[in-house]
Amino acid sequence: MKRLQSNSSSSSPSPLQKRPKRPPSPSSSNAASNFLHGRNIYILQAKLTPATIAELFALAEKGGATVVSNPEDAEVVVTAVGMRKRLERHLDWEVAKSKALVTPAWLRDSFAQGQALPCGSYAALSSLHDTTVANCPTDSDSEPEVAPAPSTAYSKSHTQKLDIENIPENLLPPRTFPKTDLAKLDHTARFSCARASPLTCLNQGLCNELDVMRRLRELEGEERSALSYRRAVASIKSYPRKLSLSDHAEIHRLPYIGAKIFKMVEEYLDTGKIGEVEAARKSERFTSLQLFASVYGIGPSTARDLYARGLRSVRDLEAFYEVEGPLEVGAVETDAGAQGVDMDIKIALGLRQELALPIPRVEVEMIHRVIMDELEVVQPGCVSTIVGGYRRGKTASNDVDIVFTHPDGTKTVGLCTKLVKRLHERGLVTHVMHLSSFHAHNALRTHHWDSLEKSLTVFRPPSPDATRRRVDLIFALPQTYWTAVVGWTGSTMFERDLRSAAKAQGMKFDSSGITRRHDSKVFYPRTEKEVFDIFGLPWIDPSLRNADA
Repeated sequence: MKRLQSNSSSSSPSPLQKRPKRPPSPSSSNAASNFLHGRNIYILQAKLTPATIAELFALAEKGGATVVSNPEDAEVVVTAVGMRKRLERHLDWEVAKSKALVTPAWLRDSFAQGQALPCGSYAALSSLHDTTVANCPTDSDSEPEVAPAPSTAYSKSHTQKLDIENIPENLLPPRTFPKTDLAKLDHTARFSCARASPLTCLNQGLCNELDVMRRLRELEGEERSALSYRRAVASIKSYPRKLSLSDHAEIHRLPYIGAKIFKMVEEYLDTGKIGEVEAARKSERFTSLQLFASVYGIGPSTARDLYARGLRSVRDLEAFYEVEGPLEVGAVETDAGAQGVDMDIKIALGLRQELALPIPRVEVEMIHRVIMDELEVVQPGCVSTIVGGYRRGKTASNDVDIVFTHPDGTKTVGLCTKLVKRLHERGLVTHVMHLSSFHAHNALRTHHWDSLEKSLTVFRPPSPDATRRRVDLIFALPQTYWTAVVGWTGSTMFERDLRSAAKAQGMKFDSSGITRRHDSKVFYPRTEKEVFDIFGLPWIDPSLRNADA
């Protein structure tokens, strides 16, 4: 099958960093002319188009930086290369480790903010994240009080910014998030969506132990017990201090810490482990159920059924589902579930070694850019936001979730199928696990699977040695764009509590809309923050929505 050919140059840059003819310098009402004054920047031209190179030169010089021709003279290296082996073709590894190695988005977003932003979220290589942070030229006393949002809106080419004059302001991803006022948050609040839950908390080890119990109960079909552990984990995640054995009163004050879980917390604080968790980890049944349920398409009930049939290992699964190796590219089905659950499981089993590999942030961004380029061909003018764990700040993700829309809602309907077919034709989508179209928002629906247009795919990035990835494409109408972004950002417990908080206010929330329960009136929030405002909740930054272990 014909593969997508990259339109970017992979040739090495000239030693003299020869500058292409530049368009007029970008302008921004928020940009300061000397925010990079005194900084030396090296622009690694590999994998960049001439238009992008010209854009980056212009941004750097407009910000007052000096663009140097030798990377050793630079404080910051701007690069689109995201793999070490490829980077070493153009840049000595020892030099790379001594610089802030950032993606072009850092320069664009810094220019938009009028100051050099922290580099951590823009590290070009995940393996160089720490050295990039250490060598970042941001002055500690000038760091912004709000975190920069990822650049998520693209035009015909991802190397150019979207012409925002043609996009309603309420559909543009914010350049910065509102600041979460931590001092006003109550860590004993009833719902986790009203508490701050960082990606890694001060009591992370305890959360991880209790999450094993949550997983065990979930796999055994004990949903009420699993929810109790999930709530306890969320409660501890938001506790702002390190717990100790002397904190009896504080632990008792935490919501959802009952007598049994309290004893487990005490045991962990005293010994560093929990007996029931240790026993679970040694259990053949738990090990097998967890292994089975890690395969896409196999839920706890199916996992228990497979175990009852005598299956114990991956080889047993492969024999049962008659999988002898990676499946070849299949046809794109236009009806949801047309391939059947067993086919989804076969695909996941055949590709399990690839799909199990974590996806670094820089690769998530690359996949997003490639898809936006293809979508621009299918339907110009769309906007999008990367959601899921990436948006919550994870350094690596299990899959990639992207929410799309178009200002003209009529152009959004059916667009998911069109995009998936194009990606399949270009060799970028090899398998489709699920494909569904819009259906009417139902205020009486009790389950939380939304009514958006979506496709859950296996995506192969456009490079010879690319690893296949799980990529979920979600399309929302413009009026429900921000409910979709909130609903697909997660985490699982945060979203569950968001629905509960909405219910407490006489409302119903899911990714495809907000309705008032007594009369089914529909509300259309114009911003992400307005979703929280409607339910009377404090604003919680996406990086503080990690209410699961």
